Amino acid sequence: LEEIEISYCACTPAPIYLMKCGLFACSPVSPTLAVDLHVLEFMRTLFVWLTPNTTAWCDALESFLDAQGYQLQSK
Repeated sequence: LEEIEISYCACTPAPIYLMKCGLFACSPVSPTLAVDLHVLEFMRTLFVWLTPNTTAWCDALESFLDAQGYQLQSK
């Protein structure tokens, strides 16, 4: 978790400004929490691969990291 303060003008709502910064606001008005879009993408990938075992979790993590440009050297 990281706490940041943002300054924005009244012409652009805070959620729009956060989205431009790569963050998804958890409230449409005066958000106090935002989630990084990469984390949301990881969760989407995880749920696509999810089955009740650790292999699926590892495959989802590897797929997500590969899409981010990382290469695991475990295989």
